[in-house]
Amino acid sequence: MEGDTWVCLRLSGWLLVLLVCGRGSALAQTALETRIEQHFLAAREAEQKEDYERAVSEYQAVLKLSPELAEVSSNLGLIYYLQRKDEEAVKAFQYALKRKPDLLAANLFLGMVYVRTNQYEKSIEPLKKAIALGPGETRAYLNLGLSYVELGREADAMDILKKAAELWPQDVEVLYHLGVVYTRLMTTTYKKMAQIDPDSYRVHQLLGSSYEARRDTRKAIEEYKLAIAKKPDFAGLHYALGNVYWKDGNLEEAEEEFLQELKIAPENYLTTWKLGNIYLIKKRYDLALQYLEKAVQQRPDLGQAHRDLGKALIQTGGDMERAVAHLKKVVQLSPDEPTSHYLLAQVYKKQGRKAEQQTELEIFERLRKIQQQKEQSVTIAAPAGEDDKNKNEDFAEEPNVPR
Repeated sequence: MEGDTWVCLRLSGWLLVLLVCGRGSALAQTALETRIEQHFLAAREAEQKEDYERAVSEYQAVLKLSPELAEVSSNLGLIYYLQRKDEEAVKAFQYALKRKPDLLAANLFLGMVYVRTNQYEKSIEPLKKAIALGPGETRAYLNLGLSYVELGREADAMDILKKAAELWPQDVEVLYHLGVVYTRLMTTTYKKMAQIDPDSYRVHQLLGSSYEARRDTRKAIEEYKLAIAKKPDFAGLHYALGNVYWKDGNLEEAEEEFLQELKIAPENYLTTWKLGNIYLIKKRYDLALQYLEKAVQQRPDLGQAHRDLGKALIQTGGDMERAVAHLKKVVQLSPDEPTSHYLLAQVYKKQGRKAEQQTELEIFERLRKIQQQKEQSVTIAAPAGEDDKNKNEDFAEEPNVPR
């Protein structure tokens, strides 16, 4: 039952409150406690049977006998919350908080009621208080983040959800809501840019990125070309256009754009690697080795360059031990990438190391099967260019690797 953690409060807690209050004689206290206990247990029994009307009646009876019991009012509010009687829930939680402002349950669910009824401004304070009182309560972070988003306070929403993501890095709900905030911020920013200067090179660059993410290659190319026409010497534009060509298999066009990019930004290790990859595909091994060696110098943890360099050494009959070293580096950087194991098997075959060859082929088959299963599942495309900034950018498909 939702909120059951808070509904299941121990009776001993209420009795302690009553004893501290010090009413009348000991005999009168005992009689009062007995009646409260009977109504409280009846309320708990009704909760367990999901007889919420009776639970409400019993909690109200407890409050008539002892109105100062804030926890009971909080429990009453929780029952109203479960019944979606939002107005009554708000009153019960407010009543409880007047008597005990530091009740975690009352603060949390008061904020959640406000969120549910679109009263986002009112939800902020009780939810912030709930986080302060119970830093481990995920719902407080999620609801506060949602309220900030609805109020147009995306930066505040991002801050609170990033804290939640640090606390629960594997929580899909937290990550989803953080993604929503990023998307909102991105969309708002893009709209503002388009309003300020709809024909700027940045707007065309973003449009190109958007079309690329949607795999609309033709429009992506058009927009990137417009961006380049306005800012031909700006770093990143030729790479973006070349990358579209490269992913589409248009190697001549990709090569031309990548070469232009290196004139502007020679430190762009992704451009260096992809030129090496193109020359490897074209079997221009002298150039392939030149660019791939440079790429691993520029970015020692770029697994794709190590993979291609190992392959180039295999195809040219070069130093097989160096090939093994580069391919093992790929395994270290990307343990789930299957191609490196297939290439290692090729090296071991050349060296007559049959046992190692068989082991690598078995690993390849297992990882390839896992990869194929993932490809069949629903995938979420990141904005174009974002993966390129990450050292774990997807490995290009190998045409010689068996499917």
